[in-house]
Amino acid sequence: MYVDFFDLLPFYAILRSIPNKLLGVISMFVAILILLVLPFTDTSSTKGSTYKPLYIIAFWIFALNFLVLMWLGSCHVEPPFIIAGQIATAYYFLHFLFILPIFGIIDNVLSLLGISWNALPKNVPKIIEKPKKVELSKEEYKK
Repeated sequence: MYVDFFDLLPFYAILRSIPNKLLGVISMFVAILILLVLPFTDTSSTKGSTYKPLYIIAFWIFALNFLVLMWLGSCHVEPPFIIAGQIATAYYFLHFLFILPIFGIIDNVLSLLGISWNALPKNVPKIIEKPKKVELSKEEYKK
C-alpha cells in the first residue's frame, strides 16, 4: 500500500487514537510541537548519547514506537488498531515528558557520585564502546 504522506502518518495515528475530536486535534499538534521543547526536557549534564546506555535503549524503543505509529496511521480504524494506537500514543508522550527527564536525573546522580558507565564490572556487558582516540602525525594531518 503506497501512501503519499508517510511522514505524517504517526501524527494521524495519534489523531485517530483519541475518541474526542477536539482533544485528538490538540494532541496531534502537541505531538508535533513537543519536538520543539526537546532541548529543555533533557536534564542531563552530559549532552549527547554516547555515554548514556539507558537513553540509547529508550531511543531505539521510541524509534520502533514511531514506526508502529506510522504503520497504525495507514491502517483502518478498527478495534485492534485503535487500542494499539492508544498505547503507542501514550508511549510517544511518556518518552518526551517522563523518560527523558528521569534518565537525565539518573545520569546526573551517577555523575555526582562519580560512577561512570564505563567503570562497570567486566562481567556486565557494555551496550556501547568507548570511542578510540586517533592521533595523526603532522605529515598525515597535512594530507
